[in-house]
Amino acid sequence: MITITRRQALQLRAVFRRALNMTRGPGPILFLTTDQDGIRVRASTADAAVEYHATEESLPAEAMCVPFELLSDVEARRDDPVQIEMLGDGRVLAGWRDSNVPQMVQYDPVESKETAEFPATPETLAQNPPRFLQALHDCMQTTDPHAGRYATSCVQLRGKGGDMVATDGREVLFQRGFEFPWEDEALLPRSRVFGSKELPHDEAVFIGKTDDWLTIRVGPWTFHAKIEKKKRFPDMDHHLPPVESAAASVRFSPEDARFLTKTLPKLPGDEDYNLPVTMDLNGAVAIRAKASGQPNPTEAVLSNSTRSGEPMRIHTNRNYLSRAVKLGFDEVHLYSPSVPVLCQDEFRSYVWALLEPESAISPTDDAIRITSTPAEDRVSTTNQTPRRKKATMAQSTSNGNGKAKTNGQARAATTDKPDDQGVVALIEQAEAVKVSLRDSLTKTSELISALKLHKKQSKAVRSALVSLRKLQAVDA
Repeated sequence: MITITRRQALQLRAVFRRALNMTRGPGPILFLTTDQDGIRVRASTADAAVEYHATEESLPAEAMCVPFELLSDVEARRDDPVQIEMLGDGRVLAGWRDSNVPQMVQYDPVESKETAEFPATPETLAQNPPRFLQALHDCMQTTDPHAGRYATSCVQLRGKGGDMVATDGREVLFQRGFEFPWEDEALLPRSRVFGSKELPHDEAVFIGKTDDWLTIRVGPWTFHAKIEKKKRFPDMDHHLPPVESAAASVRFSPEDARFLTKTLPKLPGDEDYNLPVTMDLNGAVAIRAKASGQPNPTEAVLSNSTRSGEPMRIHTNRNYLSRAVKLGFDEVHLYSPSVPVLCQDEFRSYVWALLEPESAISPTDDAIRITSTPAEDRVSTTNQTPRRKKATMAQSTSNGNGKAKTNGQARAATTDKPDDQGVVALIEQAEAVKVSLRDSLTKTSELISALKLHKKQSKAVRSALVSLRKLQAVDA
């Protein structure tokens, strides 16, 4: 008999599904073993394998194969034990309690050649800091799941330099400062597993390689992925421009970073693929968007951010700007309206391509303007004498032909536009819809839980009926 908890079953199912890229279907066979080193749970496919190894205590030696559906039958957010045992004819019996009600499910015999198929662990594993896991997850989010000729569905791991590189053809993310115990380059296929909350993100990560497999170990989890050898990874180094040659830069304050994260998805637009916005560095820092049929553009002014260098206006996909902020970059370096932009810190570089500069939205005095709250307005003080607001002139910059360029900020400093209130009302309506959708999701989850419980109870009833028929046959 082998015992796991219902919470372990929940975690195992979630991680195994992501690691093995499972969608629908019955799932792979699970291999459960216990010995003096604890309990191991393994599963594999042709391209991936995963092992969970808990070493909490020494256990009697035992091994069994069980169907993957066992995990979904017994999983819960509780630590109630689940006892799994092999019957004499190869069937598996799982028993547990649900709200103190005994549950029991039998499973038909399963067979597999696990010993021959499961990859071997490399002899050498290099240790990396805990940030390795998040770095790998971020790179996986930069790959293209529908890659064609090039291996852009993979993350490139460079043994000689200790770098990770990922691209989808429009953006590229470089991660630096890691240790790989090989000299050449290896391609790790895209996977959703490395961002799983079930993994320990505060522990060291170990990585190694054999001829055909990459192995990554963190805490009790070991992941094996077959190396991509048929496709070639594109050369992305020439897309990484030097920071010192940037013509202009903008630095986002923490307040404006939060403002951007909330505001960018709500700005108007019609193109679902490119999701264009214009970033204008001319005087103030402004993000501008407009939908077809909208008479005036909507402009988000970043009152706490600063720019340096030349005035510049770029047209970009808002998703890449939003992702740069979410990745924690606080500075964007610009080279020209048609050259990719760069974000960089000690360990990372993020580059993305811009949209056609001819499509950039020019400033207008009648724009619907939203301004981030100035940082000094967030500080509460006592016994402060109210100060009268003074009208200020918009900053202007010469464009070289004697005409001043401005992004239309002067009116925003002196008037409170009714359009601002309309946008605020729209945002409040969107928040109300969000709450309604969350309530619907909660009710749907409750319905799914009820259906799962009904399914388990039906299995228990069928099992009891089978036992009764066998008893009746013996009495006869």
